[in-house]
Amino acid sequence: MTTRPPANLVSLMSAAVATALLAGCGSSIGTTASSSGVGSQSSSGGSGSSSGTSITDGIGHSVSVCSLIPAGTAASVSGEAITVAQEQDTPSYKIWSCNYTSADGATGFVLDVLAMDAAAGYDADIQAAQTVGATVTQISGLGDKAFSGIHQVEALFGNYSISVANLSSDAASETLIKDLQPKI
Repeated sequence: MTTRPPANLVSLMSAAVATALLAGCGSSIGTTASSSGVGSQSSSGGSGSSSGTSITDGIGHSVSVCSLIPAGTAASVSGEAITVAQEQDTPSYKIWSCNYTSADGATGFVLDVLAMDAAAGYDADIQAAQTVGATVTQISGLGDKAFSGIHQVEALFGNYSISVANLSSDAASETLIKDLQPKI
């Protein structure tokens, strides 16, 4: 049996890296986010403003990840007993996230779309994985570039990225990314 870090911890780490990266780059945004972004929720109807795309915003609209990949689909692809899909978006940082869990919360994973400074976030995620001693493997044929690390697969598509965290199957993670990407 594989021991995995809690899904919220992995999501928190990704949000913290993105926040630190944005602060370090001197990016200017109109609003500030909570300290972690984890646990913040928006309606699954896709709240958030649409201000058009820019270098920092790779999509130009909010994404309801849980609506695009429902719990049943996530369960089928992952092979896990997923029954709950909960949006955990951080609109001010353009992080659109769905936390998939079993009914008892014992298993699960997170599927994220990062649409703000995604290329820099992608590089920071590789660096963070390497910093904790993880082996980072490049994946060809998925997005512009992609990698897998400790229970994470991330792919960059132009100015946005899609990542799956806390799912032990890289193949299932890649399938979820491939299923979500054309729907964005």
